[in-house]
Amino acid sequence: MKLGRATSTVPSLVGAALGGSVLALSTKALVVMAAGAAVAAMVASSMVAYYLLVATIPVQVTLLGDITVTKLVTPLVIGIVAFNALIQRGPWPVPALNPAGYLAAAFFAASIVSLFLAEGVKAIPAEAVKVPVYAALFFLTLVFNRSPQNLRRLLWVVAITGAIEAIIAAAQVHFGFVMPGDWRKGTGPTDESVSGAYVAILEGKIRAEGTTAHPILLASYFLLTIPVTVFLLMTEAKPGMKAILASMLGAMLYGWFYTFARSSVLGFACMALVVICVYSRIIRVMVACGAGFAIAGLLSYQVMSEWFSMGVGLFESQSFLAQADINPAAGSWQFRLESIIGGWNLFWVHPWFGVGFGQSIWHYTKYLPSWAIHPSHPATIHNVFLEVASELGIFALSAFVGLWGWAMVCLKRALQVIELRPYAILLLSILIGQCAFLMITPMVREIWLTLALAGAIGQMQQESA
Repeated sequence: MKLGRATSTVPSLVGAALGGSVLALSTKALVVMAAGAAVAAMVASSMVAYYLLVATIPVQVTLLGDITVTKLVTPLVIGIVAFNALIQRGPWPVPALNPAGYLAAAFFAASIVSLFLAEGVKAIPAEAVKVPVYAALFFLTLVFNRSPQNLRRLLWVVAITGAIEAIIAAAQVHFGFVMPGDWRKGTGPTDESVSGAYVAILEGKIRAEGTTAHPILLASYFLLTIPVTVFLLMTEAKPGMKAILASMLGAMLYGWFYTFARSSVLGFACMALVVICVYSRIIRVMVACGAGFAIAGLLSYQVMSEWFSMGVGLFESQSFLAQADINPAAGSWQFRLESIIGGWNLFWVHPWFGVGFGQSIWHYTKYLPSWAIHPSHPATIHNVFLEVASELGIFALSAFVGLWGWAMVCLKRALQVIELRPYAILLLSILIGQCAFLMITPMVREIWLTLALAGAIGQMQQESA
C-alpha cells in the first residue's frame, strides 16, 4: 500500500492538535478531537491509525484523572487496526515470528505475571497500563514497517511531531503556558494553593516540557527527532523540502536547549561518536582504547563522581543557564547515583518478580547506600535496566536486555545491505545514544519505537538475503 507524504503529515498534525488544544481550549476539546481522529483514521487506513499512535508518543498531558492522551488513543488505534483487518483493508496486528517479536512478547508476558506475583502488591497498580501502550507501539511498528519506503514515511511523522513539540516548547518559554499535570505541581511552597509552576514563573525561571510530563522526557524525545530530521535533511533531494527540514531542525534544537536536560548531552555525544566510528577506522581504534580506560576508571566511585561532576559543572557554569529551572549539578548527580544503588539493592532483595510496575518508589529508599545524603529522591530509579530489574524481576530483565542485544545484531547485519545501510546507521546511533541517556534516566516510551524499528530492519535484511 503506497501512501503519500500527506498521509504521514496528517497524524502528526492531529497529535499536535491533541496537545495544543489543551493550551487553547479545554479537556473537552481533547475528547472531541480524539474521537474525530479515531473516525478519520478508521475511514482512511490502518497505517494512518498507526501513525497517529506514533504522533502521540510525547503527548503525556492528563485528560481524565491520570489518563493521558496516549492511554486514550492506544485502545482506539488497536480497535481501528482490528476493524480494518476484519474488512481486509489492512494486516492483523499479530506479533512477528522473529526474535524481536518473541523477546518483546516474553518481556510483556513477564511484566503481566509480575503484577500478580510481585511481593507486597495487593492490587494492580495504575502504572500497569504502560504494558498495552508499549506493546501496541512495538508490535504495530513491526507490522507496518516492511520496507525502506515505510521507514522513510515514519521518519517524516516523527520529524513533524518533533517540530510541533518544539513550537509548543517555545510558546511555554515565551508565554508561560502550563500543561495539565505539570511537573512542577509538587515543587511549590507548603501552601498547595500556590503551584511550583507559578513560583517558577514569578522567579523568572525557565524550563520547557512541551506536552510531556517532564523536561527530561521532552529532551529524550528530541534525542529521537533531531537525528531523524538530520537524516531526512541529508537525504532529501528537493531544495524546498531541505529548507523546511532545516527550519524544523532549528526549532527542535531551540526546544531542546530550553529543556536544560544536561543528561541528554551524553546521549547526543554518543550518537555523534557512533556515526564517526562507522566512517573512520582510526576513530574506532581510539574509541576502543578510550573505552578500556573509561571502564577502568568507572569502577571507582570517586573517579566516576569527579568526571561527571566536572563535566556537568563546566556546562552548568555557562551564563546562558542563569534562568534554567534546574537542580545544581552535584545534587542532580547525587540523587541519581543514590537511586541507582538503591535500585540495585532492591533487585537483590526481590530478584524474581520485582515489586511491581511503578512501585519502586515505595521500596528502594529503604535500600539506599549508607553514604546517601540527598534530602529527596525521584519517584523512579534513574537507570532503565535497574528500574526493570527491581520492578519486574529477572525474567523481564533478561527479555529486555535480549531486545537491546538483538537490535544491535539486526543493525550490524543491515549495515551490509546498501539500501538499508543509511537507516541502520541512523537507528544504531539513536539506540546507542538512548542507551547512554537511560543509564541515568528511567524508561521512556520512544525506545519501544526504536527497538521495534531495529527489529523491522533486521527482518528486511533477512528478506533481502
